[in-house]
Amino acid sequence: MAYFREKVVLVTGASSGIGEATAIKLAEHGARLFLVALEEDKLQIVQQKCKEKGLVEEKIGYCSGDLSQSAFREEIIKSLIQKFGRLDILADIAGYVMFTNVSETKEEDYDRFVNVNQKAKFFLAQLCLPYLKETKGNIIYMSSIRSTIPQPEVVVYCMAKVAIDMFTKCLAKELGPHGVRVNAINPSFIDDTNILRNSALKATDEDKRSMQTSQQNKHT
Repeated sequence: MAYFREKVVLVTGASSGIGEATAIKLAEHGARLFLVALEEDKLQIVQQKCKEKGLVEEKIGYCSGDLSQSAFREEIIKSLIQKFGRLDILADIAGYVMFTNVSETKEEDYDRFVNVNQKAKFFLAQLCLPYLKETKGNIIYMSSIRSTIPQPEVVVYCMAKVAIDMFTKCLAKELGPHGVRVNAINPSFIDDTNILRNSALKATDEDKRSMQTSQQNKHT
């Protein structure tokens, strides 16, 4: 996949799961990477894995912090541009699951979830737009099959993924005339990621079985 060689890619949620796998695969194809996640120690491990795929020190950087904070989002872009001078692809994969129904959802938990899973994506994209227009680049969002399949135990998560789908469509129309493509991926349940283990309300084995069963029923 020569397309990715020397492309500068910003990957959020890069410390585990789909984000980590994306970073490692891009490293295999020679992309220049800027990795973002909450936990620095895990980012350092992923950075080392990318180096083992042949990516040299000068072609990889990282920044750890809370994406819900505007100052951190600004720090990301400042550090990325200082290191690479350009941006070709935003792979915004960061997110988590909140297990709660409407009756039990606390307002402070709702606000925190929306800040990370919706607001942060909107304003990180806003910061990236001038650079992506210059390179006629790409944006990839990680949505979910939950944007089309309701499940009351993860109602806020379902709502967030619907919002990401619509944000993707609106942003694609806005940026299309500038040569920038915007797409979302809507995977089903993926068991070997950390999104459930890292959720604000820790996922139990029963939670996982519930998500798997509801998706299987939808497809039968």
